Amino acid sequence: MNVPQREQLLPAQVGLDVEILVSQLGLDFSVLLHEIKWALGEERINRVTPKEDQFRRWSRQAEGLFEFWKFANERLSVPIDEDEIHDIWKCIDLTLSARKRKAFTFQDYLMIAIRSEQKCAYCNCRPPTVTLEIDHVLPVSKGGGDLPFNLRFLCQRCNRSRGNRFRWADVWRNSI
Repeated sequence: MNVPQREQLLPAQVGLDVEILVSQLGLDFSVLLHEIKWALGEERINRVTPKEDQFRRWSRQAEGLFEFWKFANERLSVPIDEDEIHDIWKCIDLTLSARKRKAFTFQDYLMIAIRSEQKCAYCNCRPPTVTLEIDHVLPVSKGGGDLPFNLRFLCQRCNRSRGNRFRWADVWRNSI
């Protein structure tokens, strides 16, 4: 599949407007493009994700991946190649098989509160200005557990914007 040039993706004026905004905000255009690709990839996975029971049926069938491939191609306007369908299958399987989160105990909250100084680990805002939420440093969807060293407070805005992305800097920051 040919990848369209940037000019073909955006009309010239929109592209210029985006570049001006990126420049004004001091952002790295390549990082922005990487984040956009990530978000679009996630949206593609969401659009082709079947109901869990259907996916489980396909998982048990010899031709299940092929059936899923046909299903996914019907839902998108551009066909998915073989490597991509394997990657999407793995992502869906990982998401559906990720263990469910346990309810946090008072001791969990207390351990996080003591370690976090009751502020957002990203923006350092404190209640009542923000609502703090418990966040997994290594997301559950990527294998992270509920042990106290993997938990921290993030404000609602930082937590929601983070999604399930993982940054090694968070691990190193916590270990120091």
